[in-house]
Amino acid sequence: MDGSSRAEWLQARRSGIGGSDAAAVLGVSRYATPYQVYLDKRGELPEPPESPAMFWGRALEPAIRQRYADATGRTVRVPGRILRHRERPYLLATLDGVTDDGRVLEIKTARSAEGWGEPGSDEIPEAYLCQVQHYLMVTGLELADVAVLIGGQDFRLYEVRADRELQGLMTDREAEFWGRVERGEPPDAASTADLALRFRHPVAATVPATPRAVAAVAGMKALRGEMKQLEAEEERLKIIIQTCMGEREGLTIDGRLAATWKAAKPPSRFDHDAFRADHPELYRQYLKTGEAARRFLLK
Repeated sequence: MDGSSRAEWLQARRSGIGGSDAAAVLGVSRYATPYQVYLDKRGELPEPPESPAMFWGRALEPAIRQRYADATGRTVRVPGRILRHRERPYLLATLDGVTDDGRVLEIKTARSAEGWGEPGSDEIPEAYLCQVQHYLMVTGLELADVAVLIGGQDFRLYEVRADRELQGLMTDREAEFWGRVERGEPPDAASTADLALRFRHPVAATVPATPRAVAAVAGMKALRGEMKQLEAEEERLKIIIQTCMGEREGLTIDGRLAATWKAAKPPSRFDHDAFRADHPELYRQYLKTGEAARRFLLK
């Protein structure tokens, strides 16, 4: 994809809510919050760099698609464009494939089987379920097949049927969210990372605490005190267990392994100071300055 095509694709993607956005809008994504999706759609968030997981997911997609076709005997067509809901054009779908018998095909790669049920069932991770239901809602189709490659060698198929009740709930939430995007009304922050994005330009000033903030400060101090006590108690119990184990690597209770204490591989680290001293020009060549981050301290 060349630069102009990439820019056009980004502009189209930001013109609505896609399947991968749906889980975040609904608050069930591990990777993004509603506020972060809001910033992205408003063009206020830089495009993130491609992660290794994203790279391999994209690189393996054709192979998984072919494996699906071989396993099912179905012919798969890739739309090659962003689809829009007929009545709600802000609902978008970028499909990995559509089969000759009218099924959505969604392709995934996963490091582990966590969240994945028995092959052939509809038991897939919640975020992916939202994504698939979003695609079924946009296309109006009734069935979706999810083809996943787990751990690089465990190929599985799952079948998800359109759930109109769930889609109705999703439609309401997504409509409310998109209205906020159009009006420029950001959703509430769902994490401290959201707040770091929202308040990026600190000023050297103080603000009187609201009653709610006063209570929060007191609550945090009390909680941190409890955490210190719990950490001390954990350390005490750990000493008892490790003393019992001595030189042995394992501890059993009623014949079952209850704890292990093994020697880890010695860690290796890059000596930045020595490299900078020996190769100052090369060090400066590869030195990158990141954005300053605000640090929160409770006094």
